[in-house]
Amino acid sequence: MSFSGIEADGVLALSAATLASSGNLNLEAKAIQTLIGTVSDLVPDPPNVTAKTNPVVQELARVSGWAKDIAIKFVDDQKPLQDLASLGYWLPDLSKLGWDGSKSVGENIDKTARSDEFGAFVLGTAGALLDRYRKWELAVPKPGTPPLRLPPADDVVRGMELIRRPSGLLVPQGSSADPNVPRLAQESRGPGWQQPGRTLSPEGFGRPPTWARYGSKGLFVVGTALTLYDVGMSQWEHDQKYHPEWSTGQRVANTGYSVATEGGGAVAGGIVGASWGASIGTAIFPGAGTVVGGIVGGAIGAFAGSKVGKAVGTGIKQGAKKVWNSLFG
Repeated sequence: MSFSGIEADGVLALSAATLASSGNLNLEAKAIQTLIGTVSDLVPDPPNVTAKTNPVVQELARVSGWAKDIAIKFVDDQKPLQDLASLGYWLPDLSKLGWDGSKSVGENIDKTARSDEFGAFVLGTAGALLDRYRKWELAVPKPGTPPLRLPPADDVVRGMELIRRPSGLLVPQGSSADPNVPRLAQESRGPGWQQPGRTLSPEGFGRPPTWARYGSKGLFVVGTALTLYDVGMSQWEHDQKYHPEWSTGQRVANTGYSVATEGGGAVAGGIVGASWGASIGTAIFPGAGTVVGGIVGGAIGAFAGSKVGKAVGTGIKQGAKKVWNSLFG
């Protein structure tokens, strides 16, 4: 049976209240039966109160358990998939980055640090640094490779250097008509040259600044740790609330599974998204705005990528659950 929209916490509260009513009714019935027993010698055929209330007590307990099972199944299996289909899941909630006066300092820090919005800026900045400092837009010579030079001009007219083509026609030096340009372009594709858009060589010219290399790696580590911490703590808190009967071992196992599926997907998606987003941001905001554009683009890409990755991880987790339940009940 599928329930598309229930308030799980309200159903659980109702279930607990129903179970409490069942227990109270049972106690009251026993108390009344005890009182009747004290005067049973004076009353012919005394009523059996507990016999009359037991079916009601049992039915209330059954309904309580039924409602609880519905709520637990909803929050465990249906709600995660419903959330993926809602627009709110995919849109950033910037209020998570703001200060909540009703929470303590630690709670505010925890709320912000665990949010996808904050993690996106961490991964986005790392992606922007790597995109900005690990790739070149031009071909550059590697250490020991002599630079390419154009031959001397054949003539100069009004300050413009000209090269004579085999036909005798004079053309501007360095222009597309210069016969030396294709030759130089071909030579720059050789093994002694760092190609545009590729990762820089690890030594010599083209090595990114130390702060960029280690800063970007550090940010990736922080972003990854925050993402896994959020997924793990969210699952642990969920299990504490909805599965209080579970042992510590069961909670550890379920949390580890969520970290591996949802967390792993979110990290992978965030890293890929940050890289793509930083490249797009750099392309949209060239020049002075390259770094800022890369960070903003990387943050947007990381947020979208982490959402996609987490959605894939959630789908994998739910699919595995269905297979397990179909096999083992």
